[in-house]
Parts: sequence; structure tokens; C-alpha cells
Amino acid sequence: MIRRASAWLAGIVLCGWWVGTAHAAGSWVASAPSLTVVMADRPLSSAALLPPSPELARGQVMGRVGWQYQPPAGSEVNAWLCHPGDCVRLPGPRGQTDVMEGLPADTPLYFQFSLQDRRQRAATLQGLQVIVNHEHLQRP
Repeated sequence: MIRRASAWLAGIVLCGWWVGTAHAAGSWVASAPSLTVVMADRPLSSAALLPPSPELARGQVMGRVGWQYQPPAGSEVNAWLCHPGDCVRLPGPRGQTDVMEGLPADTPLYFQFSLQDRRQRAATLQGLQVIVNHEHLQRP
């Protein structure tokens, strides 16, 4: 009888912890319109990528950020994911980074692109998207 009550109580505590965690974390997704990159020496910035509603990220900080974009076949570009204070170079058209961890989750993000070589033709990049995982700021 005591074991059953203990197991039941542990289940309630675990369920309460899980529900609290589920409300404390989340993610938002944003997309930007296609972008045609024409120069190697001057990066071109995308439109700002923001949470769909300000309330969604208020009081939250970023965790892992995923990105993706689609270059034309055979075209290679230099790519960065940026926030107002800095940029991180992207190694390819899809991936994840922890570099922005701890920034306010409502910080606007944007892509920057340039051609890798001056002799390249213009490249239209499509499918520009970020997925920002966020959670409540943990205070000591």
C-alpha cells in the first residue's frame, strides 16, 4: 500500500515537473523572402527574422538556432546568420548553432550572403528560414 502511494506521488511530481518544463521552453520559426546575391565583395542582408508574436519570446533567451536556405544547383555562396551585435559564419545551407545562446529570444535575426567568387553569376537563394529554440532565463 505504501509503495503504491509512493509511486503515485512520484508520478504526480514527475508529471508536474514535465508540465512546468513544457511551459518554460519553446521555439519559433521565421522565414524571409528569396534574395538574389550579385556581388562577392558586398554582402546582401535578408529581411529581419522575428518571432510571429512578441509575447511568444518575451522573457525568454535563445538556445540552439537552426537555419536553412536553398542555393541554386552548382552555386556556392558565403553565408552568415546575424543578430544586431554580431554574425556567425554558416558552414552550409542547413545546420544548427549554439553561438546565440543566452541572447533575448525576441532579438531580430537576419541572413547575409555574398558570392564566393567575382566571376560567379548572380544566385537567388530561396527557403530562408530559422528555428529558434528558447527558454526562460535561468537566474542563480
